[in-house]
Amino acid sequence: MNQVADRIRPREVKVHASAEFTADMAENLCLVFQCMPEGERLVVSFSSAGVWAVTSQGRRIFIGSTEVFEVGTKNDERPHLQ
Repeated sequence: MNQVADRIRPREVKVHASAEFTADMAENLCLVFQCMPEGERLVVSFSSAGVWAVTSQGRRIFIGSTEVFEVGTKNDERPHLQ
C-alpha cells in the first residue's frame, strides 16, 4: 500500500497533521456539518484528548477519540472510563 501512496502523492506535498478516525467519529463530524448554516466552515483540531470541531464562532465540539481515557477527581481515588 505504501508503494501506491508514494506514487500518487506529489513530492512537494507535506502532511501537516493526521488523526485516526472511527466510523462513529466520521458520523459525528457529518452531523456537525448538517447542523451548521450552509457555507459555514469549521476547523478540525487534534489534541491529546481527541478530535474537535471548532466553529467560526469559536465553539468547540467534541468529535471523538480512538483512545479510552481514565478520568477522576482529587476526591475520587478510583478513575473511571470516560
